[in-house]
Amino acid sequence: MAKRRLVIAAVIAAVANARAEHAELIWKLCPEIARRVEDEYATLATDGKKIPHHDFAHAKRVGEIARQVAQDEWGDDQIAKLAGIAGLVHNADRIIQAQKGIGRREVSRDEVTALIKKWIDSDLEETDVEAVLDAVLGHDGKNAPEDSRVKIALQDGDRVVNLDVDLLPRSGQYYADLPVVDYQNFLSDSEATYRNPKTVLRDINYSLDWVKPDSGVCVRTKLGMQMAQQRAQVFTLFFEVLKA
Repeated sequence: MAKRRLVIAAVIAAVANARAEHAELIWKLCPEIARRVEDEYATLATDGKKIPHHDFAHAKRVGEIARQVAQDEWGDDQIAKLAGIAGLVHNADRIIQAQKGIGRREVSRDEVTALIKKWIDSDLEETDVEAVLDAVLGHDGKNAPEDSRVKIALQDGDRVVNLDVDLLPRSGQYYADLPVVDYQNFLSDSEATYRNPKTVLRDINYSLDWVKPDSGVCVRTKLGMQMAQQRAQVFTLFFEVLKA
């Protein structure tokens, strides 16, 4: 019973903090870019195509957290702005995937580059466009020593937002064809991987790698780690209660 109360308290705290953290509105700082991206999502919806687990709301949230962690880490307004813009546009590959009805890995870098440039070219200097492209094109990879500040902030923003409490339903949406829980092996399955978690619960558990320093995908900014650890606590308690 005590653990359940802890879970409830952690969820309430996480939701309250997330609402406050997403409140600064990067899309109001860059309204034209945000409008172009939103229009792209609207066109998809008009055509009967959706990206329910990576919608425009997700892009805005990633952009805002990326902006905040960059500002906190380096105190550089321009880096923070570019990180926020990178967050707004980081789902370009998923939009193209939905437009063409193909697998995400079938979307080419050239296609992603062209779409992002359509959104941001008229608002940014060439060097800033390249900084955003570099961040977006590599944001779902592992951490590397040569990563730019914009890329680090974007990766942290994406990882933090993907640890928000709505990870539970979003993971279920994304892996709608998988069982929710493997009650025999629970989180342990030697054949499961990040790309093929085999259950929804394992997909959620892999997200906790973002707060593990030796994982290769750990959040790297101070504020980002603070946000991520607070969110991860919810899922750690959730797993403990579920397994009990």
